[in-house]
Amino acid sequence: PEWKLDNTQIGAKLEGVFRGVGFSLNYLNYISQLPSLRGGIPATNSFTGQTAVWPYLIAFDIDFPRINLFGGSLDIYSDPIKSVFRVELAYTTGEEFANTNQARLFSESNVVRYVIGWDRDTFIPFLNRTKAFLFSAQLFGQHILDHELVDTAGSAAGLPGFTKAGMPDWQNNWIATLLIKGWYKQNTISPQIITAYDFRAKAAAIAPSVDWLINDDWRLVIGANFKVGKGARSFDDCRTCNPFPPFTATPLHADPFQPGSVGLAGLEPLGRFRAGPIGMAQREDELQISLRYRF
Repeated sequence: PEWKLDNTQIGAKLEGVFRGVGFSLNYLNYISQLPSLRGGIPATNSFTGQTAVWPYLIAFDIDFPRINLFGGSLDIYSDPIKSVFRVELAYTTGEEFANTNQARLFSESNVVRYVIGWDRDTFIPFLNRTKAFLFSAQLFGQHILDHELVDTAGSAAGLPGFTKAGMPDWQNNWIATLLIKGWYKQNTISPQIITAYDFRAKAAAIAPSVDWLINDDWRLVIGANFKVGKGARSFDDCRTCNPFPPFTATPLHADPFQPGSVGLAGLEPLGRFRAGPIGMAQREDELQISLRYRF
């Protein structure tokens, strides 16, 4: 789009080193790269023909909200254990999340995210006596500060297929990753394994691979990607939100003239937020073989 002040992203960064510790302070005012679906738009009642703004109606405008990000990082080298530690922290305001307990089906929340990383070269004599392996581990955390999750008539009654209403994103979640990488034959053969685990989704990905530099012209990479864990999950999708009362009320609505969800859930679309990218890909194991020729 044509440049305007209201679509400009502005940021600032300060970097430095203090007593051997690298640090940075960051600020960024930017437009979200992910769209926000905002309900509360005019629509026609399917039963009466009246046009109005109907609460909890699954009809959206797409918007890209403006977000403020405040962040910082530290890089610390520990000589006694020959390790590098990285700590990154970010605080954002203005982010929008799907929320089936709100009339417009979204709400805004401040979010805290952080990363704690560790890198170390480690010898494993029984695997390689002459070359160290790289170990790299990271823990990603996310905390939604204004999270909302409430019981529905269906979830309170313990009915199968019903869940609570609110934000499908977990209030607190962590993803851990681990990379182990080695080298053989004058660094021409490099096996590695990458693992990732989503704590709340209870899902993991395991990705082993081998990179073989055959000669100056040919390179062969063989890899795989396996997923294990709980798999897909369901969440209230607002099919029972009664947007046109009393016509769309269900037997679980105590007041048929009151809009709001009773918690009927599905895998799509909001169940994906519960399962996360790893959990929703449980049936998507992959095997890759890549042969490259350079000339």
